[in-house]
Order: sequence, then C-alpha cells, then structure tokens
Amino acid sequence: MLKKGLIAIMLVLMMVSVSSARTIEGIELPEVMSVGDEVLLLNGGGARVAFMNKVYVAGLWVEKAMTDPAEIMNADEPMAIRMHVTNDFFASSKNINRAFNNGFRSSMPKGDISSIQAEVDRFKKCFDVEIKDDDEFDIVYEPDKGVSVYKNGEFCDTIPGYEFKKSVWSIWMHETRPADEDLKAGMAKGNIREEALAEKEALLAKATTAVKTAEKKVEKAAAATEAKVVAAVATTEAASETVAAKASEETAEIKEAVAEKMEAAKETAEEVKAEVKAEVTEEAAEMKVAVKEEAAQAKETVAEVTADVAEEAAEVKDAAAETAEEAALAAEEAAMAAKTAAAEKAAAAEKAAKKAAAEAKAKAAAAAAEAKTVAKTVEAALTRDNFSDDDVFFGVNSAALNGEAKKTLAAKANWMKANPAASVIVEVTCDSRGSLEYNMMLAKKRAKSVVDFMVSAGIDASRIETAVLGAVESAATKQAWANNRRAHFKIK
Repeated sequence: MLKKGLIAIMLVLMMVSVSSARTIEGIELPEVMSVGDEVLLLNGGGARVAFMNKVYVAGLWVEKAMTDPAEIMNADEPMAIRMHVTNDFFASSKNINRAFNNGFRSSMPKGDISSIQAEVDRFKKCFDVEIKDDDEFDIVYEPDKGVSVYKNGEFCDTIPGYEFKKSVWSIWMHETRPADEDLKAGMAKGNIREEALAEKEALLAKATTAVKTAEKKVEKAAAATEAKVVAAVATTEAASETVAAKASEETAEIKEAVAEKMEAAKETAEEVKAEVKAEVTEEAAEMKVAVKEEAAQAKETVAEVTADVAEEAAEVKDAAAETAEEAALAAEEAAMAAKTAAAEKAAAAEKAAKKAAAEAKAKAAAAAAEAKTVAKTVEAALTRDNFSDDDVFFGVNSAALNGEAKKTLAAKANWMKANPAASVIVEVTCDSRGSLEYNMMLAKKRAKSVVDFMVSAGIDASRIETAVLGAVESAATKQAWANNRRAHFKIK
C-alpha cells in the first residue's frame, strides 16, 4: 500500500514538468494524466456547442484506446474527463447544472432520478460556484472509490458507486441523447499517440526507480534508528537500576520516621479526648438549667396571646357578617348587568353570521365560475403534435402575462405534467423597435415570467430551457410587431 502511494506521488511530481500536450479546438490538453497510481492517456476530445457558441472543450483520458461509447460508459476502470470553460456566459452554474440534470434524467428509466437524487445533488453542488473563462473541471473515476470532482486542481467531493459513474459518463456517451453528438464522437475517437505511450512508460519507470531509491533510504534510516533505540534502552536500564537502589534506601528511612510520628500523634489524641469530654459535660449541665427557665416564660406568653386572639376573632366575625350582606347585593346587580350585555352580544353575533353567510355564498359562486373556466382549459388538452402551435404574446414594453397568456401556459403545464420525461426550450423574442440592449433585457424578463408561471404550476425548472433571442426584424406594422412579442415553446 505504501509503495503504491509513493508511486502515485512521484507520478504527479514528474508529470508537472514533462507532460506533453495536444491542441483541441484551440485548447491545450495534456497527453497523459495521473489518477492514483495509474497513468491515463488522452483518447480524444472536442467542443460542446450551444446556439452556435463554443461553451467548453472536453477531453477523455483512459488506460487504452477506446472507440465504443457504450464500452466507455460501462467500463469499471480508471478514467477522467476534463472540461475547459471557453464561454462563461453559456457555461454559467445554472446552465451547466441544468444540462447535467437533463443528462441524468436521460440515463434513468422514464427519466426518474429519485433513486440517485442524493448523489446527483452532491455532484451538482461542485458546479454551484462562480464559473469563469479558462476554469477547468476534472471528473475522475477510480474503481472502489467513486467519482471525484476537482475545480482548477482543488478537490471538491467524491461520490461513491460504479452505477453512479455510468450515469455521469452517460451525459456525454448516451446512445441517443448525449450532450453533444460531435463532442461524443471526438472523445470516443481512440486517438492515442505513440509519444503519449512512450511518455507513460518513461514516467512509470522513473517513478519505480524513485520509489526503490526511497525504499533503500527508508531501510537505512530505520536501521540507524533501531541502533540508537537499542543504545538508549541500555542506558535507560542502567539508570533505572541505580535509581531503584537509592529509592529503596530512602523508603526504609521514611517508614521509620512515619512510625515514630504516628506513635506521638496517638498519645496527643488521647489527651485531647479527655479534655474535650470534661468541657462538654460542664456545658451540657448549664444548658439544661437555661432551657427550663425559657420554657416557663414561653408558657406564660402563650396564655396571654391566646386571650388576645379570641377577642380579635369575635370582632372579625361581626365585620364578616356585614361584608357578606353587601356582597350579596353587589352580586345581584352584576347578574342583571351581565344578562343585558349577553342579549346585546347575541344580537351582534346573529348580524355578523348573516353577513358572513352572504360573503361565503359570493365566494362560492366565484370559485364555481373559476372551476368552470379551468374545466374548459382541461377539455382543450394539448398533444405532442400541437404542443408548439400556440405562442404566448406580450404587450408593448411589458413582461406581464395577461389572461390569454396564462390560459395558454396552463394548458402547456397540464401536458408536461402528463408527460414527465419531456423537456422544452422556450424561445423569447421582441419586436424590432428599441435598442439591442433594451430588447435583450425585456426578452429576459419575459422569459422569467414564463418560467415562474410554469414552476408555480408544478413544473420543475430543470425541464425548461430558455433561449433569449431579442429583437426580430419584420414589416413595420402593428400586427407584425405584436406577433414578434412572443414566447414560443419547442419540445426537446
């Protein structure tokens, strides 16, 4: 185990200075990469493109040349993927994690990721950070360990499990729904160069030699240390024997002195005991006489107090009789007042109940009308074929949803609930009036209004991708401008 650890360390140190690189899509990727005590080779790579923009360049490192995406995805052996960010606008944390979520859904039956939700959340958390151009994320798999994520060489987390590794790699290697078909083909090219193989062999040989040298030095140092320990033990034993002899002599002297002091203390204790007993007997006699005198005085005081208390009790009894009569009159008056107040409150309560009943009736009528409207919306349920037919339209310089827009969105939300594996792209446009910056800002607000409504209707935000297209050129008529102020849905 120690030998493997040393080899891994030596490989990392040597690769810092000697690794060659290959330029793919304008980004240099190293021909070899160290994973534990293994040296992996660059199999191929390419660019992830979205809306004609290069989002990141990715490469795949494996032990041997591999060209079958399914074999790559299912292989239980060391491998790694590096993502080099080239456009931090499209590669934002939100966009990257939305794309990952779609990839995980594609890897699971019926798009249900509930069985791996905890692992997915840990994986996505490593990308829930500020992402800038030239940032590099390494996703590394090691058997019996799991999938580790690094950002710019700094470790984030390791998620265990071979099954989860297959789900991660399916993001790029899925048979029908990879992140990017061209990127998939590039990563599975199996183009391992001869110089990379030679470099791998040289690195392994140098690491082995360095480890053997280190082992010899460790053995030599261990032998020297052992000799020093033996000498130290011998010295310690001799010193211990000397200390033990001296301690034995001192212990005998101490025991003798303690015995003498114990005998003297015993004699002193007997003398003190006799003196204390005499003093206690004398004090007890004096206290007995004093207690008898105090008891006699207390008896006389109790008799006097008893007479005073009886006199005061008679006076209190007379005063209590008068107070009881007054209390009865006050209670009768309070009962009459309470009866009057109760009658007034009962009348007020009856009036409030009638008012509440009228309001409840009005609310019930309104709810029935709303339910009738919803029922009509449900009757006009969408299908996959006509899902994209109806667009959501906006007013001039407005991102607010009117009644017709909400009705259209409600129908689309109902269809997506009935089809939980489906995801959509919402293309948002403006008319051609106004500046480019203003139109982009307005289109983003309209996109947010649409997404917020769908989320409030129960649709997960990860199933909705927005494409803010800005202004659309058209004829300079009110009807043409109105048609361009819209949000158009497409099924992915």
